[in-house]
Amino acid sequence: MAQVLLLTSEGCTPCLRVKRVLKGLQAEFPDISIEEIEFTSAAGAKLAIENNITYPPAVFLEGKLIGKGKIYAEQIVTAVQAHGARE
Repeated sequence: MAQVLLLTSEGCTPCLRVKRVLKGLQAEFPDISIEEIEFTSAAGAKLAIENNITYPPAVFLEGKLIGKGKIYAEQIVTAVQAHGARE
């Protein structure tokens, strides 16, 4: 199972776009588990500091940062597909 973590914020338009991409990927890769963490929460702030993230969204796959800020759908799809090929 691929663990995806989305660092997000309420009212964030780019975050909504990334959420749609991730939900679409679940159709192709049903074993994807998606967790959202609020950017302003304690856990979100810790992740942001550790990974030099100044604003959401940010996407992690199996704990590895795969994109932050302006994230393109292709970045997410490529990372998930590559992860799927390794399993």
